[in-house]
Parts: sequence; structure tokens; C-alpha cells
Amino acid sequence: MATRKEAQRKSLLQLLALVIAVVVIIVGAVLVQNWLNSRPGKDPAEVSITAQVGDESLEVFPYLSCEPGTQCPEGTVPHLEVGADQTLVLELPEDIARHQWKLLTIYDDPAANDEQLHGAGETTRVEIPGSVAAIEASSGKPARLAVVEVSTVLIGTDADGEETPKATVWSLSTLAEFADAP
Repeated sequence: MATRKEAQRKSLLQLLALVIAVVVIIVGAVLVQNWLNSRPGKDPAEVSITAQVGDESLEVFPYLSCEPGTQCPEGTVPHLEVGADQTLVLELPEDIARHQWKLLTIYDDPAANDEQLHGAGETTRVEIPGSVAAIEASSGKPARLAVVEVSTVLIGTDADGEETPKATVWSLSTLAEFADAP
């Protein structure tokens, strides 16, 4: 049988082991959190949105990405045709969805144009109809989706390697007549 002194020693060692384990877990959690917070993210020009219509899918990279207030070189606008009875589905990565972002839908009838503001963490997926009944339809037929733009401000780096905000816009044309436009 263990003596009282041996039992106290064993309890003390168990308590000491528990305290050490807790300290190691806390230090590990703090180090991991610091690493996650300080690691560099993707450059905004490398962040893509997935656009899908039916079985056809397209990866859309930013049309514009530069510091606010600077001259921004324009990129190319990809094309993915969306029929009047189809739905365009946009999948946004966490790099965009964890920030506040804006969705602009432009139709061939200006009365149907729309702008939606999405808060940080609200959604990573939006569905956009290929046509909508315009409020003041001048032609009497549904307005067709022509262009979709997603915009937000992401953190990138400047020429000196310093972190800086970058206004970033992803653009996609959806009408057949825009397929060959420059």
C-alpha cells in the first residue's frame, strides 16, 4: 500500500503535468493564431470567382485591381452566355465573401439594373436570372442580363511590398452580342 506521502507526491505530479499540458496548449493556440493572422493572403489579382450556367463553368479573374485613387489598367472581360431562361450562379471564395462586397447586374433595359450590397460573411453564392421583367420596360419584353460585376476592397501589396488596400472588380459579359466585343 502507498503511504500518505507517496499519494501526495503522486497527486502533485499529476497536477503539475496538467498545468504543463494546459500551458503548452495555450501557447500553441496563441502561436497558431499569430501565424494565421500574419501570413500573407493571395494578391487580389489572383483571386477568382466561379461563374456557372448549366454545365458550363468559367473562372473569372479581376478586371481591375489597384489602389483607390490611382490609374488602373483594365483587364479583359470574359464572356459566358446566359440565356433568357437560364440562371447565372456565382461562387465567391472566402477571400471575397469575408469582406463587404457589391454585386452590380446590368441588363439591356436600364430599368432592370440592380445593385446589391452584401455584408462580410453573408454569402458565398448568388443566383442571377438571365432575364427579368423590367419595371418600366420600354420594349414590352423581359430585360436580358448583359453584364455582372462584383467589387470589393482587398488587401494587396504596393511596389514597395507594403500592404495596401486595392479596389478590385470582377466583370463578366453575358449576352451573345458582347461575345466578340473588345
